[in-house]
Amino acid sequence: MATPSMKFAGALLLCCALAPASAATLTDISFKSNGLSYINDTIAEGATSPLAFTTAVGLNQPFLNAADSSISLGYGSYYAIAFLGFGQHLGAGLVSFRVDGGAVVSQSVTFPNPGAPSGVFASFALPGGDAVTVAATGLSADRIRIVVDGGGMQVDGVADAFYAFKYVSAVPETGTGVLLFSGLGVLALMLKRGRR
Repeated sequence: MATPSMKFAGALLLCCALAPASAATLTDISFKSNGLSYINDTIAEGATSPLAFTTAVGLNQPFLNAADSSISLGYGSYYAIAFLGFGQHLGAGLVSFRVDGGAVVSQSVTFPNPGAPSGVFASFALPGGDAVTVAATGLSADRIRIVVDGGGMQVDGVADAFYAFKYVSAVPETGTGVLLFSGLGVLALMLKRGRR
């Protein structure tokens, strides 16, 4: 017969296994193009404009960025919002970000026309099986001002481009699988002893 401590241990292991895995975070994300002179950045200063992020469920979702335009993203699907029209990203450029406060990860890319849907034009394979992809969606709406000011990210009457920005873990954390199978094993043992 299962003791109360065995029941508690089994339940604890199962709960831990079913809890969401902790994700690494992305910060300092930037899109640069046109000889690296057009910059949408999540550390917006006088010479750069914001790279805004929302969840990828609609064009009018609230910004995930802080008031100073900085951001920290976990796993998920997002819209990255940058210029459309004057200063839009087109042709040779660079997509970069920082993972868990470490070194900057960057990739030379060819930005497609942001006014039309594209395939993935930036694809990063990160340590541990994580991946980041970026694609143009062809969607647009007025969300950010060309130059950030003290008021944060504001509209300016000009439509902006929406990019699909996905951060996913391709491989589940091994600790989660171990906890899951341990919890199931303890529960099976409890059931077997309970039938005696």
